[in-house]
Amino acid sequence: MQLKRPRSPLHLGLMAASCALLSDSARAQAAPDDAAEKPLQIDTDLLYYKENAGRVQTIEPVVSLKKDFGDQRLLDGTLTLDTLSGATPNGAIPSRKPQTFASPSSTSLTPKPGYKTTLYTIGPGDLPQDPHFKERRVAGDLDWSQPIGLDNTVSYGGHASTEHDFDSVAVHVGLSHDFNEKNTTLSAGIDEEYDRIHAHGGNPVAGSDYALYEKEPSQTKNLAGGLIGVTQVMRRNWLTELNYTFDHSQGYLTDPYRIISVLDDTGAVTGYRYENRPDTRTRQSLYWVNKVALGPTVLDLSYRRGKDSWGIGSDTVDAKLRIDLGSGMYLEPHARWYHQSTADFYNLYLSETGPAPTYMSADPRLAAFAATTFGLKFGIATSRNGELSLRLEQYQQRPSDQASSLAELHGLDLNPNLKATIVQLSWHLEY
Repeated sequence: MQLKRPRSPLHLGLMAASCALLSDSARAQAAPDDAAEKPLQIDTDLLYYKENAGRVQTIEPVVSLKKDFGDQRLLDGTLTLDTLSGATPNGAIPSRKPQTFASPSSTSLTPKPGYKTTLYTIGPGDLPQDPHFKERRVAGDLDWSQPIGLDNTVSYGGHASTEHDFDSVAVHVGLSHDFNEKNTTLSAGIDEEYDRIHAHGGNPVAGSDYALYEKEPSQTKNLAGGLIGVTQVMRRNWLTELNYTFDHSQGYLTDPYRIISVLDDTGAVTGYRYENRPDTRTRQSLYWVNKVALGPTVLDLSYRRGKDSWGIGSDTVDAKLRIDLGSGMYLEPHARWYHQSTADFYNLYLSETGPAPTYMSADPRLAAFAATTFGLKFGIATSRNGELSLRLEQYQQRPSDQASSLAELHGLDLNPNLKATIVQLSWHLEY
């Protein structure tokens, strides 16, 4: 499984980081004069994520170092380790009869002498999930920023990550310009990413019959994207930022571990097919964020509108309110609402009558759904100008398409709600 988070548009993390870096000069105008950046900052985070019903859980330690070399020359590096385990849906829907599948690393769907086959059986009415899912990822980011000329800043850097079945490298560069007495910053950035997908047991032939277990060599995909944005100090206590992002992916965009059920006219399962997605995808998003200081309390409110060439449109509203409790302590309630429409080629299942569509997927991440996140963060100041914080959040995802009128499927929850608990412990130090 590719350990890239749906946490926010998938491939824009580096460019979003670039934008934040490029906007530092404008933010500095809204900060007190004594808030000068320290020569060295160390951030450590430990994230724990657990889904309900025995599904995926994640443990993710992250270490970041930011070194100030003076004259606004900054070096920023991050190391991330991911460990995932648990059961993950394979794309098939529940049935009134037991269903048997093979793990991706198997070489056949039926036991044969000399062939590795690991089978698992799903009970009647249960969502098909592969219980053998385990994955580890190591990722690193390195970024450099410095001024060039008058009122200009350039940043550039790279990213690399590796897993058992997925490798990725990316580079990015950004440029910003300050004007209007440094109260306005214009920024632009570009990003290029190259990925190699080598699934356990080989990449299945997209759209092929699951029973044939046809595999092919590793595949690749690449992404190119860009960002333009403006950051404006509206008042001493109000900072606003507006960004437009665009990216284009090309190559192997199919999830090699997802299948889709094939049903007869009554809704009984007669087989399965591997999913098949288009080999290109274009995405756009508009992001607007406001940071407002209300005395010692700070409001962070943002809205994102996104759409892509697969037919998915999405809206995200995110709000945080940092409340100063005095004595170096604060509380930060957090609320997030997300909604997306379905991809053009998404279906819960296929009919055995008629030809199979060219593109097909039952991946719930491509379905129409609404999701909410509610949480609370508590932070306290420590020695060395540091901070220790704990964040607790609850995530819930509610798909729109969960039932069918077919006789064999009546009363079954075909696409259950997803709930997850998030715990994050963070420690920030400045030297």
